[in-house]
Amino acid sequence: MTVHMEKHNAMKKSGYMSGAAGRGRGMALAAGMLLAVMQMYAQPKVVGHRGCRFNTPDDPGTLLYENTLPALGFAQELGVDAVEFDVQLTSDGKVIVFHGPEVPVTGKDIRKITFAQARGTVLPGGHRMPEIEEYLRQGKKTPQMKLICEIKKQSSRERETMAVEQVMAAVRKLGMENQVEYTSFSEWICKEVHRIRPESKVLFLDSGVFVKTPEYAAEQGYDGISYDFNGFMNHPDYVARARKLGIETTLWIVNSYEVVEWAVRHGVDCISSDHPEKVQAYVEAISSRNSVKAVGSRPNELP
Repeated sequence: MTVHMEKHNAMKKSGYMSGAAGRGRGMALAAGMLLAVMQMYAQPKVVGHRGCRFNTPDDPGTLLYENTLPALGFAQELGVDAVEFDVQLTSDGKVIVFHGPEVPVTGKDIRKITFAQARGTVLPGGHRMPEIEEYLRQGKKTPQMKLICEIKKQSSRERETMAVEQVMAAVRKLGMENQVEYTSFSEWICKEVHRIRPESKVLFLDSGVFVKTPEYAAEQGYDGISYDFNGFMNHPDYVARARKLGIETTLWIVNSYEVVEWAVRHGVDCISSDHPEKVQAYVEAISSRNSVKAVGSRPNELP
């Protein structure tokens, strides 16, 4: 982003972007550069964050709530490439589809209430937390859409193993091994997935300035790295290095058109957003014949 702004300021100082005509030429140049990059690399895949999270702090009144069946249904209608969803483990050791740890309304920790209590909780909008099997059954209706299951960190390795085994058992029962991928901040969870099924796709999650290198991820046998903008912005070379190693890259959480453009320019494989419907439309617009007009007329923020 810093490099992008430096180029922008340099063009302004040179007079290239002075006036309306200059702004138009600048937008046309930006569109041309983005289109050229997209011709070099595959169009980035769009991922719906938190089960296609549509209920965000900036837009809390929507009828959809994260990690619920209606939100997943919206993503399926939208036709995104993938949906990332979260699973937690309740106090009695059962998997539930939920981000957490705090449960809305009650303020309780999802890891400290029972499965029955979790299922009985009414979420904003009247929604309820899905069981893993019912969530997967809904996802199976669109087999072309990947389901990326984030298994949340737990208080012990034993609990993390319990979560991995339950999720993977449900996936196996429904015959969805090729549709479901796994991701986690916990390296123990990542390794447990590969212990149970070595061919399963695992994306290592990390955030902040000091994220693991692509080489480290490759050494651990991970299939991809999923980093926030701080991670990739401070290490933009990680994208190209990952590509050389055959490691997939995912950038999250992308809720700004400027960040979408950054991802496209650097050849990021997947873009995860709270507003995938807007990211998807924008990425498609960039790659279309009307890309110059689309880029030139974009608003500053997605929501």
